[in-house]
Amino acid sequence: MSASYKNDDLGGSGSKHQAEPVNAADEQSGDNRSSSQRSSLQDNTLNNARHIQDIIESIQDSYYEVDLKGNLKQFNTAYCELLGYTAEQMWKLTPHDRHTKEMAALINRAFIEVYKTGVSKKSLDWEYIHKDRSTVRVEGSVNLVRDAKGELAGFRGILRDVTEQRKIEQALRESEARFRALTHLSSDWYWEQDEEFRFTRLESRDATRDSVRNELFGKRTWETGYDIQGDEGWNGFRQLLESHQPFRDVVMHRQLEGEKRHFVNVSGEPVFNCEGVFTGYRGVSREITDQKLAEERIQYMATHDTLTKLPNRAMFSQLLNIAVSGALRYQRNFAVLFIDLDRFKIVNDTLGHEAGDLLLQEISQRFKNAIRASDVLARLGGDEFVILLQEVSDTAQASIVARKILLAAFDPVVLMGQECRVTASIGIAMYPSHGEDEPMLMKNADIAMYAAKEEGKNNFQFFSKEIKTSSLKRLSLEANLRHALERKELFLHYQAKVDLVNRKISGVEALLRWECAELGSVSPAQFIPLAEETGLIIAIGKWVLRSACIQNMEWQRQGLPPICMAVNLSVRQFADADLLDDIRAVLKETGMPPELLELEITEGMVIVNTDRAITLLRAIKNIGVRIAIDDFGTGYSSLAQLKNFPIDTLKVDRSFIRDIATNSKHKGITEAIIAMGKTLSMTVVAEGVETTEQEAFLLDHGCDEMQGYYFSKPIAANEFAELMLTHVEALRVSRQV
Repeated sequence: MSASYKNDDLGGSGSKHQAEPVNAADEQSGDNRSSSQRSSLQDNTLNNARHIQDIIESIQDSYYEVDLKGNLKQFNTAYCELLGYTAEQMWKLTPHDRHTKEMAALINRAFIEVYKTGVSKKSLDWEYIHKDRSTVRVEGSVNLVRDAKGELAGFRGILRDVTEQRKIEQALRESEARFRALTHLSSDWYWEQDEEFRFTRLESRDATRDSVRNELFGKRTWETGYDIQGDEGWNGFRQLLESHQPFRDVVMHRQLEGEKRHFVNVSGEPVFNCEGVFTGYRGVSREITDQKLAEERIQYMATHDTLTKLPNRAMFSQLLNIAVSGALRYQRNFAVLFIDLDRFKIVNDTLGHEAGDLLLQEISQRFKNAIRASDVLARLGGDEFVILLQEVSDTAQASIVARKILLAAFDPVVLMGQECRVTASIGIAMYPSHGEDEPMLMKNADIAMYAAKEEGKNNFQFFSKEIKTSSLKRLSLEANLRHALERKELFLHYQAKVDLVNRKISGVEALLRWECAELGSVSPAQFIPLAEETGLIIAIGKWVLRSACIQNMEWQRQGLPPICMAVNLSVRQFADADLLDDIRAVLKETGMPPELLELEITEGMVIVNTDRAITLLRAIKNIGVRIAIDDFGTGYSSLAQLKNFPIDTLKVDRSFIRDIATNSKHKGITEAIIAMGKTLSMTVVAEGVETTEQEAFLLDHGCDEMQGYYFSKPIAANEFAELMLTHVEALRVSRQV
């Protein structure tokens, strides 16, 4: 049964004491009895023993009897079958053969407790080792055995095999645990109602819910303050109850204190007595508040933009379809405004996504304030928004709202300590003249928006057939631009920069051109913004940089003097993490000295995220490359800001130079730029010089260099080589004279 039980462990009187066989009393009865009496007594005793053994064998459960050391003294066949041994094999087993070490210790403690207290133990859960080494679980008892003298002789008990029962119980426990975990205690409440549908019983495992129980007891469901979900409401539910029909997952809700909503899920079935008479309902209910709120949250997230909290594309599509149906029924007009922020990518790329998110939140709130409560503002994604203007009778009303949106977008926004400005391009489609369904209205508003961008941005355009034609051209332009590099349709022209004092060619700027096989010659003003918008400018920009450097070195191999090559960087290139590596790679590949390369950037590229711009420009300067600010005067920076940047060259925008002879304001701005540029030791270059008067003005006011048609238009590489040779020879002759 277990490990050896010593008398000193169990509190016995002597280590040699052991229970005697059942007929030991007869042997000690004395010689004073007659032999016949002894024989009769022995027969009776033997019969009693056999009778007891028969009784033991008749017990279906396992019977055991052990001495104080745990050695088997008696057992029945069921005990052998329990462990899988024959009776002969069973006698040879020790307690160690029948139990694990841990279980033997547990049984030992039980036997010691019974030995010391004299109180039997029942319903003990033990484990035996079967002959096949499997585990047999039993439910057993322990009782004391005394000999004929009344002294403790061992233990006996009954064992019942509960192996399968325990497995079933464990499986049920695990199944119940899984069920409760999966259903979140779906049967929190059990309830019963009488034939008048009043609550007569409400049971819950949560004893703290007595207040709820008392509040509902004796009331019908619709008298408890709950509302019911469903089109038919309580009337439909009462009809269901009166027809004695079962119901499942009926959702009810009410408002608790603190404006917190409370949801429950209720299921029930009718109850009939043995005679088939309806006696009421019984069922279960569970709180599903968290689930319902989560469902509402999921539904909200599925239909709203998480950043701006505005309706998203899917939600707007539904609302627009509803608007179309209503307008068709009631003969109303409305407008769809498709909005795209013009400078958002610059802010996002330079200041980072966090600043971009803040900008979108601010702009969305401004747009929302600019429209009526009945109108719908949605964010489609990125920097795209769309507005549904309800009941707009004509284009004049739509134009008023569009102007409000433009003004709202234009006001400066302070982000990361920087004042930023964005503008908006708006496309407008009117129902029903520009589309009679949701897809057509959205498509045409989008087309009109791109027309607004092509018109210079910061404006709005209504859809028209002409705009649609232009949009198709734009699609064709984009499709061809994507293949321009591989088809070798892109090439460079070169425009000279001239020193105003000595008339020497002091540098050259590489200018990108495109001759499309399908579309013919395409203006840079058309395809460069498109390349910037689509991201193609990154690959194109790398090609321009490499081609310009290769050409510069080729001129030198032809015997021309070294000349500084200027290459324009786009906004996306300037924000590209690989820019420095690309510059180093091109210089290494072409062998061009870094001081012969000048990179031109616009002022807007450096003032949005000044810290990043300063770090990047200093890294470029460390390579040895020069840096120029192109089109200066058209942005929002000042020379006071630019003094912190490692700038070599300042290029005055051509718009000031063009009217310098007639526009006093432009004349004053140009004078100021030249004066302050010289103060900061920058080389000042005037762009777009086309007349003698312009040249004279610039020379008189100390401008260093000029660039424009007055000296040379952009020309092919071989033509520029000839210009350089002619110019060098002319200067040589003039010096000799």
